[in-house]
Amino acid sequence: WAPGQPWSAAPRAAKPSGPPRSAQNVLLTLGGLLLTVAAVAFTLVSWGSMGIGGRSAVLALVTLAALAAPVLLLRRKLAATAEALAALALVLTLLDVYAVHAVAAPDADGLTFTAVASAVLAALWTAYGLALGKLHLPLPAAVFFVQWPLLLGAWAAGAPAIVVGWALLVTAVVDGAITLWGKGLGVRVTAGIGLAVMGSAALLTGLGESLTADGPLGAVLPGALLLTAAVAALAGAWRAPNGYAQV
Repeated sequence: WAPGQPWSAAPRAAKPSGPPRSAQNVLLTLGGLLLTVAAVAFTLVSWGSMGIGGRSAVLALVTLAALAAPVLLLRRKLAATAEALAALALVLTLLDVYAVHAVAAPDADGLTFTAVASAVLAALWTAYGLALGKLHLPLPAAVFFVQWPLLLGAWAAGAPAIVVGWALLVTAVVDGAITLWGKGLGVRVTAGIGLAVMGSAALLTGLGESLTADGPLGAVLPGALLLTAAVAALAGAWRAPNGYAQV
């Protein structure tokens, strides 16, 4: 009988027409680093000759660039570089807050300004994190800023301790809601830490005011604070879905 036909060689895979994705990522990263170095060098050289207004303008422009860059980087699948620039943008927004206080509101009370700035930053980073859902930093940063507006506002107003306790409790309730229904593990962990700290501080404030109250009438407001905290804790435990800690 005739021998069978020999096996034919497997066809060779076609070579990619363009450079590998890893090479593109490296080139884009190097380009971004070079632009960053150039911007920093320009800022350092010209910083001394600028007034506070010029410095604030430079900070604002650099912040806008740092906020916009992750959008393009995520399209190129450079998630790590986008996270790094988002972290830089976070620091720059804090510097912008200082610049606004120095330029636009130098006579404003520090606590009041910080309370308002915290609320603005919380709203900004919430919107930014929701718009760029692939970034992991913005939403936990927003949760961090949420901790301060009510507490600092109460302190700035010279409110009594019981009002500060209510500010702490409201913040803790917000943290509890985020812990239960927030998006992502980082958001829930940050909110959980805030819940533990703010909730404990609210309970200690209510307990201290109850122990130092002048008679039964003086203990009504602290008792209401403690009762509200207990109701909120029970409601949170009841509404918590099974496996809520999962991402």
